[in-house]
Amino acid sequence: MTSKILFYKNMWSAAVKKLSRHKYLFGILLIATTLGCCSLFWGKAPYDAKYLASEETRMWKAYYSKDKAQLAWCLIQVLRRQYGISAYEAGETGNLLADSAMKFKAAKPGHYDEALPDLTAAYSKIKEYSGLKFDPEEAARADLAWWIDRRDPKRNDPVTIGKGIAHLYEVMYGYKHPGFDMAGLLRAEAAHVRDQGKDGCDWAKVEELLLLSYRSLKDGIDRK
Repeated sequence: MTSKILFYKNMWSAAVKKLSRHKYLFGILLIATTLGCCSLFWGKAPYDAKYLASEETRMWKAYYSKDKAQLAWCLIQVLRRQYGISAYEAGETGNLLADSAMKFKAAKPGHYDEALPDLTAAYSKIKEYSGLKFDPEEAARADLAWWIDRRDPKRNDPVTIGKGIAHLYEVMYGYKHPGFDMAGLLRAEAAHVRDQGKDGCDWAKVEELLLLSYRSLKDGIDRK
């Protein structure tokens, strides 16, 4: 048992060191992970909107306070809980997301597709863990599309970003639903609250918006 704990500790220490090369990467990693993984499925664990909103808020706080170790720890715990996977499997998925984020960070306008291979591979693993049926490349492209919008000051507004997130949900689940639209908008509004508040961010408001977003997402999931 001790050797396993040491193995996982060393693996995540190496991952954190790798990720810390690019400070901005953590913003993308956080978004890609929470939206591309955690918020889309209930996976192996019961869907718990309050838990997901609380943990995601913790990840946002860790990112903005530059607490890389806490961010990595939250990430692995949520992935393991949601999908019932091992720490190693969670690490593999996290590293693919990190690699895609680094390539996106370094890419010049018009070359953002350089991030797609790793992002598609990450979605392939998410598909396997979640049991959902979707096209990993289509999901990766939908995710990447709103990453790009977040990078464009002219398009980085809650309505535009919210529509992009809702489209990602539609790709993952294979249908449209008003719950997805509302979930995307609420999530984008949470990001907007943080962008506007910066160091004085109202974290209680952020968590409240994320909770409402997760509940709206559940409404879409439960359409049947």
